[in-house]
Amino acid sequence: MNKKNVLVPIDGTERSMHSLEFIKGIFDKDEVIIEIMNVKELVFIDGISLAEEIKNSEALGRRILDRAVDIMGDYEVKIHFTFGYPGEEIIRKAKEDNSDYIVMTKSTKKGLTRMIGSVTASVVKQANCIVMIVPE
Repeated sequence: MNKKNVLVPIDGTERSMHSLEFIKGIFDKDEVIIEIMNVKELVFIDGISLAEEIKNSEALGRRILDRAVDIMGDYEVKIHFTFGYPGEEIIRKAKEDNSDYIVMTKSTKKGLTRMIGSVTASVVKQANCIVMIVPE
């Protein structure tokens, strides 16, 4: 049986972690390979990136991913941490891995773009796979 590739971008908020429980509710552990990713947007000051900020951001990203792996239990899980613009990195990773699904949570703000989030809206427009938006 060919397993489906599911990409799950998370930012560490409780809202983003709902995607993991959603996946467990709709996919059997033997049907999917879960790729959980965390993207830290780089901050530059006068064109210079701060080395300490990078080190701290990566450590936080790794802790977020480790927590997500624990939540997924017996599922086959891969993790990916990167720096960049979240929407662009999610699309790049989905294409690189030939993802069948991207599972993301929606925003709590009002308005269409705010309702699903600007990153989610960008991913929906550019994805060449099914994007599942998890309700709260």
